[in-house]
Parts: sequence; C-alpha cells; structure tokens
Amino acid sequence: MVLDPISKVILDEIHKYAREERQRESKLPYWLRCPACRKRVVKEELIKKGCYVCGWHRASDEAELAQIFNSGEVEAEDKQDTYRTNCPRCKVRVVRPELMEKGCYICGWKPELGTGGEEGG
Repeated sequence: MVLDPISKVILDEIHKYAREERQRESKLPYWLRCPACRKRVVKEELIKKGCYVCGWHRASDEAELAQIFNSGEVEAEDKQDTYRTNCPRCKVRVVRPELMEKGCYICGWKPELGTGGEEGG
C-alpha cells in the first residue's frame, strides 16, 4: 500500500499520540483523589472496588481511569445509594444512616417522617 505524504504524516501523528497516551496511562500515581468526593484513595482499590467513602465506581481498568481524570468531565456523584450523602440544608457530607436517624450534626436538619426525608425544618 502506497501512501501519499500527507497520509503518512497523519498516520505518524496518530501513532505518536497513541504512544504518548500509553505512557501517560502508566504514570498514574499510587495515591489518587476520587473524582467524585476528592478523598485520597489507593489507585488499585479505586479500580477494583471503587471509592470507600462515596461509592464512586466507573473505571474498569487503569486506562479508563486515566481517561476519566484527563477528560475533566467527572460528575460530582453517582446516583446510587452510597454510605455518605450531602445534608439537604447545609450540603455537608455526612453518613446517610446517621442523617436519617438523628439528623445533621452541623445544622440540625431532621427528616420528616411522612415525606421520606426529602425536606425538614
């Protein structure tokens, strides 16, 4: 297959970019900040089990995790039932069962029994 000079330059640039991406992916540090809650976690554990604080888990391997960190499009939180949640009033990160049982220890917000804990006073 014969390539014209422009095609060869384009293919060389694609190859160079792919090589740089492979090198960048292998350079993620041992400790990372979770993309959702920004807590420091071990990279291997973040990939295997997800974040132990907020439950975030979207990366199936290191390459995907690197892509998530490089994209800058990390969402604040998964819409799954996690161990911690934000208080509806003061937005402080608190333990979900404690919030539902006793209320927020910062602002005093308590879930109303009839509404399922969505609003309170």
